[in-house]
Amino acid sequence: MKGPSRQAFEKAIDASGEANMIHLEAMAKERYAIFLGREKYDALAKQYVTSSYWLYQDWGAHAKALQLSQQYEFLKHSKRCNAQSSTQSSATITDDPSRQRKTVYLFNTTLRNRKRISL
Repeated sequence: MKGPSRQAFEKAIDASGEANMIHLEAMAKERYAIFLGREKYDALAKQYVTSSYWLYQDWGAHAKALQLSQQYEFLKHSKRCNAQSSTQSSATITDDPSRQRKTVYLFNTTLRNRKRISL
């Protein structure tokens, strides 16, 4: 039986990112990082595990993210800008404060409108 290939992992990661399936992208990137580590692509594996870590955080799988940070010491010092995630939560779209205010405003407006409809 033939083992997984880099192309298969990359295809799965791209498809889950395009479908905004954060959980699948996180899992695929984590597995790809393990694969890359076995193939001795350590720097690339580190990038993918970092991205996976932040995707797990976005998804709300904080226990899984904690598990990764205990397994990979470098994650404790990781910053989101280092994580090349194709899918990110709306809270981290931009560092520009004016755009963040617009996102919060749109979110709050949506909540208010939803409450009006449900009453």
